[in-house]
Amino acid sequence: MKKIFFLILIIFIIYVFLNKDHDIIKVELPIAKNYDFFIDPEEINNPEEINNPEEINNPEEINNPEEINNPEEINNPEKEINLNIPFTSQAPTANWEQPFQDSCEEVSILMVDYYYAGKEFLDKEEIENKIKDMVYWQEENWGGHFNLSIFKLKEFIESYFNYNVEIINNLSIKKIKNYLDKGIPIIVPADGKKLNNPYFSNGGPEYHMLVIKGYLGDNFITNDPGTKRGLNFIYTSENLLYSIADWDIEKSHINMGLKNGLIILPN
Repeated sequence: MKKIFFLILIIFIIYVFLNKDHDIIKVELPIAKNYDFFIDPEEINNPEEINNPEEINNPEEINNPEEINNPEEINNPEKEINLNIPFTSQAPTANWEQPFQDSCEEVSILMVDYYYAGKEFLDKEEIENKIKDMVYWQEENWGGHFNLSIFKLKEFIESYFNYNVEIINNLSIKKIKNYLDKGIPIIVPADGKKLNNPYFSNGGPEYHMLVIKGYLGDNFITNDPGTKRGLNFIYTSENLLYSIADWDIEKSHINMGLKNGLIILPN
């Protein structure tokens, strides 16, 4: 009898642990910055400007070799950044039926697109129609609305939006922060069930996408379209990086070993 009691107790404890709500991380967010903040006005106003030849001929004014070898690294003394990316959930009108149940990819793209354009989401029905149009394009060109790997998402963005897109392989905390420091958000695929988001239904989707828009200390600031409470949702860097996983098209299953992300380059 005691063995049965302890067995039931252990099962109950495991059930409570797996289904408990994770604590919401609350922080004071950094001031959100528009993309214009990261554009050098001198580069825009003087596109043909040539460096001072005296500077070129002065051998003592050569950059640190380490800086040359790491052109993507920017030193951010503030140790924080927050991009002013507008938010919408993947169900703008609270309709979670298809195709909105599986439109996290489309909405992640729209949020970044509106960020570069300096626009806000003002009309929920308009957003819903934009999602439907994107899904319709996939159905017409690819025969259906499927989970998109980060590589397939790149193909879609370049075809539908005419943006230039880059895949970032082997994502790390350092790589993500370097792009954010330049005002470039990152779209990442993830195992939604491994993300610590208590607002997800049924523990979260098996496959999910979201936008990383900033960081503060050891936390990442995201726009997570999987919930209406996804604006500036905070994940620890450890949890988010652990959860990042790409879709394996051949096996039709998520692959935790693929830590890929995607950046959209403004036109």
